[in-house]
Amino acid sequence: MDENVRTEVQKRLDRYLTDGLAAVTGWFEPDSAEVVATVLGHQLATDVRGDVAEIGVHHGKSFLLLANGVRPDERAVALDVFEDQARNVDDSGRGDRDVLERNVAQWAAESEVVVVQASSTDVAVADAASTFGRVRLFSVDGGHTSEITRHDLLLAETVLVDGGVVVLDDVLNAHWLGVLTGLTHYLAGDHGLVPFALSPNKVYLAAPADAATYAEVLREAHPDLLGKRDVELLGSRIDIYGQGSPRVRQRYADDVAERSSRHAAVAAAAASVATAEGRVAELQDAREATGRRIEELALLLAEEKRARLAAERRIAAMTGSTSWRLTTPVRAASGWAKARRRG
Repeated sequence: MDENVRTEVQKRLDRYLTDGLAAVTGWFEPDSAEVVATVLGHQLATDVRGDVAEIGVHHGKSFLLLANGVRPDERAVALDVFEDQARNVDDSGRGDRDVLERNVAQWAAESEVVVVQASSTDVAVADAASTFGRVRLFSVDGGHTSEITRHDLLLAETVLVDGGVVVLDDVLNAHWLGVLTGLTHYLAGDHGLVPFALSPNKVYLAAPADAATYAEVLREAHPDLLGKRDVELLGSRIDIYGQGSPRVRQRYADDVAERSSRHAAVAAAAASVATAEGRVAELQDAREATGRRIEELALLLAEEKRARLAAERRIAAMTGSTSWRLTTPVRAASGWAKARRRG
C-alpha cells in the first residue's frame, strides 16, 4: 500500500475522532470509537482491502468513522430505513437521510459514500455482496430483534473479507436484549465468526484466526483501556475494554476529585457569603445606630435653634423698649468712666 495513502487516511481518522465525533449526534462511546479506529488502522497497515459498511446509521456518528477509514478505491456503504419508519419494527432508532448526507459532506467529503434506503431484511444473505460489496469492517446496528440481529450477522459474515471484522452494537444494552438473543442464536448455528473483544456498547467478531490477531493488536494498542482479559462469552474468550480499565478508573477518580473540589469551592463560597452577610448585618446595625445618633443631634440642633431664636426675641424686645432708649446715655457714660479708669 502507498504509504502516503495510509498516512492521509490515518489523518482523516484522527481528525474525525478529535473533532467530528463530538459534533455529530448519536450514540458512539469515545472509548469504542478508539477501538474501532485501531481496527481500521491495523487493516490499513496490513493491507486488508475491502469496503466498509453499516446497517442502521441514524445521523452517521459511527458510520462516519468507518467512512474516514477507506482508501480511494474503497467505498463506505450506509443502509437505513431512514424516514420509512413503518419498516422500523422495534422502534430502535430514527435515521434521517438529509442529516446524514450533510454530516457526510462535512466530515467525510473525500470518501466514496453509498447510501441505501432499505431494510436489511430486504437483502437476502445470498445477495448481500450486491448491496454491500466485499467488506473489511461491517458495523451492525439495525433492527434490535433477535431475528434481525441474526440475519444481519449472516449478511456481514457472507461479505466479510479475510482479515475483516464485524462490530455488533447494543449487545449488552438492557433495553435491547433481542440483540444478545440474536447473537446467541447466530453463535449456536453454523457460524464463521467468533467474538474476541467487547468495548462500551460494542462486541467485535472475526474469523477464529483473525480474532486471535486482533485480540493481540488491541491489547498492545490499548493497555490503559483493557479492563479484563479472557472473559467467557457464549463459548468464546473475549477481552473487555472500558469497564474496570486503568483509564476508566482514573477517569472515575478524576471525576470524584473534581466533584470534591467543586464541593469544597461551594462550601468556601457559602462560608464567604455567610461572612459577607454577617458583615452586612454589622454595617446595617452601624448604619441604624448612626441614623439614630443623627436624629438625636438633629433634635438637639433644633432645640438649640429654638432657644437661640427665643433669646434673640427677648433681646429684641428689651432693646426696643422705652426704658432701654432712656438709659442709653447712662450706659454710655458708665462705659466712658470705666475706660478712663483702665487708662
